[in-house]
Amino acid sequence: MGAQRQEHLPDDFRNELARISRAGFPLLPLGGGDDGKAPLLRAWAGPRLPLARILAPLYRSGSQVYGIRLDGLAVVDCDEDDPELVAKLEARFGPSPVHVKTPRGRHLYYRAYCAEKPPNLRAEGLPVDIKTGSRAYVVGACSIRPDGGRYSPIMGALGVDALPPLRMAPRLPSAAQELVPVGFRHIQLVKEAVAMVEHVDSAEELARNLEAVRDDLCQEASTMPVSEVIAIAGWAWRARLENRIFKGRDSAVSLHRLALDALRKWHNEADAIALFVLLQDMHGHSPGKRFALDFKAIRAAGLSGQSIPRLRAARRTLEAVGLVRLVGNHRAGSKHQTFTLAQLRTTGGDGEGIVNIGKPSPRGQND
Repeated sequence: MGAQRQEHLPDDFRNELARISRAGFPLLPLGGGDDGKAPLLRAWAGPRLPLARILAPLYRSGSQVYGIRLDGLAVVDCDEDDPELVAKLEARFGPSPVHVKTPRGRHLYYRAYCAEKPPNLRAEGLPVDIKTGSRAYVVGACSIRPDGGRYSPIMGALGVDALPPLRMAPRLPSAAQELVPVGFRHIQLVKEAVAMVEHVDSAEELARNLEAVRDDLCQEASTMPVSEVIAIAGWAWRARLENRIFKGRDSAVSLHRLALDALRKWHNEADAIALFVLLQDMHGHSPGKRFALDFKAIRAAGLSGQSIPRLRAARRTLEAVGLVRLVGNHRAGSKHQTFTLAQLRTTGGDGEGIVNIGKPSPRGQND
């Protein structure tokens, strides 16, 4: 049964949409399909839509169903409203302050921070999905589907209660759970910090989250001091502020202005800057990395449209400036020349100096 066109939407429904929209969460008008959960807009993935674009299709269709897009959010979607199941999920992923009762189960809201794909809980025999990402959405609180199914807030409110990040643990806690052994705990917390740091508001909040991960996932957690956890959080927070957090293509490429100034003095500055940007893109995230420059392969992969002579000239310019350094010689038929990146730095006076990029590594006290 489809919804009928109506002149007015219920006040509580309309007010909830306005409140969530003001809080900065992107919404989506729903109402299509037999269950009323399909979007009423064809092209909705992209920039956040203004509230008027959300309300207009709802008025036209008479629908009282809207979606919350999960860009930066994660929702644990339970098909059963089972208190024992909810307790197990919160023990695994952390407590959620916002619960919404659905026609079949419950939604638990979190901030998304996971660099890896969420676990497949269905494969573990659980009637639960984890929904997250810019092309995912869930039906929002106060919605009423055409079949009468309601979505009722039963704990907290989105946009009012601060959401914790979804804490990823490999399995539900059990005596047989494999914990991170002593000797590997530090590097595991570094990985967790990198995954979380862009979704917290301070180094202190990050440290608290890392303490919880240490307690849940690490062997002999009591022997790993809080000071070490705080140091990891501080390192990750500084890396975030300095734009040194890299996660696949969803990351920034750092270019030093002194390097660009130096390249502008050369006749082939455009080619040299283009090659420098490419090398920073491909290798700048791994300080001290050695790499070969196979210009035929670069062109074949569509990474550059420059001719091989121009690429070679650009490489020579980068070497002359000091931004690229030869570290391995060519061996005919078996080995290309290998290079590493260097970075221009001021020396404290008016001159410039070359500093080879080292590989920072936060070190722990016990690991």
